[in-house]
Amino acid sequence: MPSSRVALVKSRPPQAADLRKWRMMVSVSLAVLAGANVGCSGTGPSPAAGSHTLPVAAASPPKDDGTAAKGGSGGISHAAALEQLKVAPLRARVDKQQSMRVLLPDAEHWTRVKFWGVPSLVGFRYGREHHAIVGGVVTHVADNAVQGACAKSFESWAMPWVESFEVELTHEPPAAFVWATGRGGVNKASNPRQIIEVDAMVAKTATLAERESYAVAYSGYPAWDGACLIVGVAVPSREDPARAKDVRDRFVRDVLPKIEVLSANEPKEKY
Repeated sequence: MPSSRVALVKSRPPQAADLRKWRMMVSVSLAVLAGANVGCSGTGPSPAAGSHTLPVAAASPPKDDGTAAKGGSGGISHAAALEQLKVAPLRARVDKQQSMRVLLPDAEHWTRVKFWGVPSLVGFRYGREHHAIVGGVVTHVADNAVQGACAKSFESWAMPWVESFEVELTHEPPAAFVWATGRGGVNKASNPRQIIEVDAMVAKTATLAERESYAVAYSGYPAWDGACLIVGVAVPSREDPARAKDVRDRFVRDVLPKIEVLSANEPKEKY
């Protein structure tokens, strides 16, 4: 699908507080069809042109204390973190309510975070510099067994957050996988395997205060009665788009198809 630009009506120029909320929200929603929005990091000085082509050894980011952070500026540290995400072993992490399980590369260096102002089920960042973000939200539909219902519910959920921003999208070739609802033992008999679509893209922001591109992917799962679990990843390029896409593509192959639902009922708490 060719690149598409969506210019949305803005009632006023986005302020710093708006952009921070937007970045946090996009870390969770990761993309929407009509004006997809991706991001979750602050901007900073770009590395020298061409530096992302140099070989870089894989390395985990420094210990994350979990306090608020605006993100990083790219360069060698970002490249090394992305290399680590490409090759590190996968290990499971769960949300606070133990309702879902997600495999993460270099799992011990992901920190659970809250997306301020955005109700979410779970959120993780890779390092204080936000080398990558994984988020999960719950949406509601009348019948989540209908093909595409979860994706549409997600788009409706995200739209109010992105009405005032401009994003340029380049969609990747479509992908899908077979997923067994209740892989962890929940409702196996009543919920057969389903085809889950993956929406993968590169999103570029184009506001006066934010110019960045992100490699993004997300999927929607018919997890509970009348409710969908949306899980996605956003990886800031920071002048290193090839590595960012490599990390995103690993999540498409190795993480999204293996999301597990652990609880029989929709979790009550949102954060």
